[in-house]
Amino acid sequence: MKKTLLALALASVSVTASADSWIYGGVQAGSADYRGESSTVYGAHIGTGILPFIGLEMGAWNLGSYDFGSETTDVTSVNFAVKPSIELGPLHVYGKAGMHSWEADGYRKDDGVDPFFGLGVEYNIIPMFTIGAGYNNFTVGDENIDFASVNLTVHFL
Repeated sequence: MKKTLLALALASVSVTASADSWIYGGVQAGSADYRGESSTVYGAHIGTGILPFIGLEMGAWNLGSYDFGSETTDVTSVNFAVKPSIELGPLHVYGKAGMHSWEADGYRKDDGVDPFFGLGVEYNIIPMFTIGAGYNNFTVGDENIDFASVNLTVHFL
């Protein structure tokens, strides 16, 4: 019985330690909608948990290629966000809000700096690795790019 309790205690510490890590990074991919067109999106992120319930995160996204008639527009983004979170056992529930610098190239040539936000959940599959799903909303000029994504994150420290 004592060994079982010790094993459970150690497992819960390792789950919490990896979810609230000092340094983490990962990749994500999903499907987006922009001006009635759909596209595949993908990106990478790196972050730090400055406190057990709040972190800072940077990311880079390819927000997709969208066809408008015979022309195509490619949208990319670099972002910075504040990421509050809560641990519920092996689940890590978070929100994030920040600003992103975006660029549209092709049929619609434009760029700017606008807000974005996201919500998501991650599950600790083994120590150091989480898989998750999230929703993101990136403002791009007068429009929004909404998308759902899946992610894989590695927690280093």
